[in-house]
Amino acid sequence: MKMHKLISVLTSAVMLLGSGGLLPPASAAETVAFSGISGLPFANGEPFKGADISSVIALEQSGVRFYDGSGKEQDIFVTLADAGINCIRVRIWNDPTASQSGVTYGGGANDAKQAVKIAERCAQAGLKLFVDFHYSDFWADPSKQKAPKAWAYYSVQQKADAIYNYTKETLGQLDKTGADIAMVQIGNETTAGMCGVLLSDGNWGDAVWNDLAKLWNAGSKAVREYDPNVLVALHFTNPEKASNMQYLAKMVNQTKVDYDVFATSYYPYWHGTLQNLTSVLSGIANTYHKKVLVAETSWAYTFQNYDPGVNTIGSQKDLGSSVSYPVSAAGQTAFLTDLFKAVAAVPDGMGIGVFYWEPAWLPVSSDFNTAKQLWQQYGGGWAYESAQEYDPDAKDYGGSGWENQALFSADGKPLESLYMFRSVTGSGQSNPQQPQQTGRNLLKNPGFEADGGWSDHPTGWTLNSTAADHFDVRAEDVRTGGYALHWYSKTAFRGSTASASVQVPEAGTYRCTMYVQADESTFYTVEADVSGEMREAVTDSGQGWSMWQQKELLVTAEAGDTVTLRLTVEGGDGAYGSADDCCIEKITVPETTEPPVPATTPGPETTIRYDGTTGAPELLTTAAAETTPAAVITTEPAVTLRGDANCDNSADVADAVLIARFCVADAGALMDEQGLRNADCNRDGGVTADDVSTLLRAIAKIIELS
Repeated sequence: MKMHKLISVLTSAVMLLGSGGLLPPASAAETVAFSGISGLPFANGEPFKGADISSVIALEQSGVRFYDGSGKEQDIFVTLADAGINCIRVRIWNDPTASQSGVTYGGGANDAKQAVKIAERCAQAGLKLFVDFHYSDFWADPSKQKAPKAWAYYSVQQKADAIYNYTKETLGQLDKTGADIAMVQIGNETTAGMCGVLLSDGNWGDAVWNDLAKLWNAGSKAVREYDPNVLVALHFTNPEKASNMQYLAKMVNQTKVDYDVFATSYYPYWHGTLQNLTSVLSGIANTYHKKVLVAETSWAYTFQNYDPGVNTIGSQKDLGSSVSYPVSAAGQTAFLTDLFKAVAAVPDGMGIGVFYWEPAWLPVSSDFNTAKQLWQQYGGGWAYESAQEYDPDAKDYGGSGWENQALFSADGKPLESLYMFRSVTGSGQSNPQQPQQTGRNLLKNPGFEADGGWSDHPTGWTLNSTAADHFDVRAEDVRTGGYALHWYSKTAFRGSTASASVQVPEAGTYRCTMYVQADESTFYTVEADVSGEMREAVTDSGQGWSMWQQKELLVTAEAGDTVTLRLTVEGGDGAYGSADDCCIEKITVPETTEPPVPATTPGPETTIRYDGTTGAPELLTTAAAETTPAAVITTEPAVTLRGDANCDNSADVADAVLIARFCVADAGALMDEQGLRNADCNRDGGVTADDVSTLLRAIAKIIELS
């Protein structure tokens, strides 16, 4: 069971209890939320703790220097890594230079060559890379989405072809640096369109949406071909307009855009409350099964201006009224802490992180004439006069406009707020029972995207269909991306299989995972073979449309062994389902990989098995061990007091906390056999987060436990 889902259930439910007068909300939250976890928890391991420092090369060329916490000059990439940042975002413009003179437009002069320099530094510092393609020659945002000069008169199809080729070529250049490209953004703040295709020009109708989808999918296709494990992000803004964001998410889904991450800018001065941000992102994640991310944010630490340019946030009135934090380094720390919490609050670990925008965009000089010469030569200011040939509105010459929102002082020394990133951890990092990933997904086609459409012979997979209608890859009921393995049969069937194999490069423990959603008449088995020998298997049944279940198996293999991930499906009349987002990856496993079993000795007809898919061990009857779904208690002895997990003759919040801790394999959360029976509050045969919610609702007298 994912830690964050439990935290979300406990937090919201305990707040509900507080509102009913049973417990004070604040003290309950302090007691329950984040219990036993250091830092800020994310459900899917380490979140993205990012920074966009796209201007850094131009700044260094202009003479700006950066230092470590002790005041010693140090490579800023090393300083950021030391501070807890794990990924660098870099914007890429096609040709940000004047046609005749070749003078830079400014803004960091961020063409592909500049991005390569940043990628090289990331590789040296061990930082991941988030590539932000603007598909323009200069700033792209909701108010301007102009095509590059060279593409100005292209048709939509020609632009799509150009986007595909440019994306593929540039990723190839970045790959040569050795940088670990984790995510690619297709367009920047594309709320109103991209690359000259504007939604308003088409009256927001189907035709212009289809044109825009063609551009997004062209970029996505290039990323998938480069590496199907790299996340594809779309980037929007203005989350304070909830209905607009929901509309955008709906339309990219309706036009079948292939992407993984719905990203937004969130600047607290303009973009509403953190509570609204969580609500908007949660709705999108839950409805469309997309990861969500804050791709840009910032907060000011001073109102002082250190260069000849005008600051974007220059006085108290510029702060807006949505949030209230001190204008100081401590205020930055408080804001970022709350922002990470807001993203972490998106259910099921679908909130994956935050990127701070230009935390190192410092002034190149306080003298105007000196600064102007440096801006023109290296492009370290917002814009230079040459930019007006491309964007007539680019009139904010020079200056960073942002140095008072940096995480470094004007003389290049890190502020205390920079180090808040160290406090952000994933639940996997803080839970010693959680195996950690050490390598990439070895499957060539983990999400069934490689063939770009329908296929009954998908790349890297072998399918054997016994379903009456279909058992193949198609754009139907997908979890992420544009395609998934899907099946449907009007009549009952059994024995349909899908398998993928890899030859592992080194000895070790490998985690094999697969997501499955299916109707309740479908039964399926996920198994892992090593060189033809079945090592681990788990059988389960579907829970209904869009109810995705993750199955995870751990196997050991020697170098050169073949590890096979296999799905076997059977179903009744009208059975349907999908499989998506599969993985075979090498992990490091702590000395103790199994959570503690309950302090009891199972009866003669009961066995205990831990398959790694949930935080708690399974109690299975011997007869049912081969077919019973994971995490099911099949015995049904009498219960003295439902919900009383600690057997103290009362069912209260302490029991809810104990159940939650047990579900995430907290070593101190032990229940005896009677406690386990009592903990199954909803009588579904398992002990899960749903039981926590059921118990708390009963305590609040919203429901009664039968």
